[in-house]
Amino acid sequence: MLKLATVAARRLAARHHRCMRQLSSKEFDFTVDRTGLGKVGYESSPSAVQAPETPLGLELGSQILARGPLSVYEYMRQCLLHPRHGYYARSGAERNFGAGGDFVTAPELSQLFGELVGVWFVSEWVRLGEPEKVRLVEVGPGRGTLLGDVLRATAAWPKFRRAASDVRLVEPSASLRLAQRRTLGARPATHAQKPDAETPVTWALDGFGDFGTRATWHESLDEIDDDGVATLLVGQEVLDAFPAYQFVKTDNGWREKLVDLADAGPDRFRFVLAPSPTPASRALAAADAPSLATKDGEAETLEVAPGALAFVDAVAAKVAKAGGAALFVDYGYARGQRGDTLRGFRRHAQVSPLREPGLVDLTVDADFGACGDRAAAVDGAAAFGAVDQGEWLQRMGIVPRLEALLNLDDITESQVEDLISACERLLDPEQMGERYKVLAVVDAGAPEPPAGFVPGDRVPAPPPT
Repeated sequence: MLKLATVAARRLAARHHRCMRQLSSKEFDFTVDRTGLGKVGYESSPSAVQAPETPLGLELGSQILARGPLSVYEYMRQCLLHPRHGYYARSGAERNFGAGGDFVTAPELSQLFGELVGVWFVSEWVRLGEPEKVRLVEVGPGRGTLLGDVLRATAAWPKFRRAASDVRLVEPSASLRLAQRRTLGARPATHAQKPDAETPVTWALDGFGDFGTRATWHESLDEIDDDGVATLLVGQEVLDAFPAYQFVKTDNGWREKLVDLADAGPDRFRFVLAPSPTPASRALAAADAPSLATKDGEAETLEVAPGALAFVDAVAAKVAKAGGAALFVDYGYARGQRGDTLRGFRRHAQVSPLREPGLVDLTVDADFGACGDRAAAVDGAAAFGAVDQGEWLQRMGIVPRLEALLNLDDITESQVEDLISACERLLDPEQMGERYKVLAVVDAGAPEPPAGFVPGDRVPAPPPT
């Protein structure tokens, strides 16, 4: 699947580059022919209120008028990561999280989650032989809540904290980086000598014990050196944010789903089907896509998020090379395809993914089966899972930890109620317990499964070719 999506993405990028080069050198007078585009996808209620225009919506509309409909991948990418108007890049993006935002993540819901991730890190460090130096990495740290709970909980193991004094946060959003530094109480420990200095600025995290903890922010995982230091990494609700291509099986073969301007209705945009094969759908057909698709309503729909697979592959390669462990927690499915899972969230309600671009969180279910297979295929890496979040948390001891907190002398009735309610939400199969999955990647030399997993959870390595 990774090879398929990567080939498609490269071909689309090359075509886009050629078109832009032509447009920059000539004057064109043309219109986009939409007569052959089929209708498909989310339908807003006829009584829905007209969505307010957004700056990103205007920009996307101009792009469609100039070049034709966008792929779902490109639409989702710009809605989330546009440098000025993207959901995670815009000013005030930290307000997306929590009760006053659009969604609540497990770390925002309860400290118990972050504490158990910290225990998992300590357990993996012990498995590695308690090395004198290990690197903590969080990808997509949100407001910094999870990392704060991890550092606070692991202060009970001073030797581990001294070994894990090098902390890295992978966050492309400048707005969220500022929020994370506020949450963690970070203060500059080193300063760049000039704006383009290669040496990154490091930040002291003194509020979590006297362990000399220093944090560095990066825009991508690639910026973290492969220097032989073992990595302990967590990515919580990261996989679901990677943009996805979508395809629908028609009588004429696979057709790519696109985003076009709407003729009328409450939304400025609409989903349509490409009237003929696109580079991405040709690559899909060449990869025996019918064996991957499942029934979604009246149409067979396939969703491919190449970035998620590439990300897991890169993490597995890093773990295999220098040792370590990685934990991925997200909502998704363990095996098979779920069809169309693209959704929008605004103020804790599900909305059309086409409404208010840049102000609505867009997400797709993580394909843990494909991600696990991808990690298991990396030489020197082993994958475990995906396990239901509720099961994993119980294996990690969330109930005894809850009981310990409830027995504190100074705990209030309100705190008791909040702790129990949050724990129930994390574990309940009808809420987050089964909807969310946990996948672990460790170096293949590990004699035992990582904490929270059993031997039967191991993903079989692919047969040698």
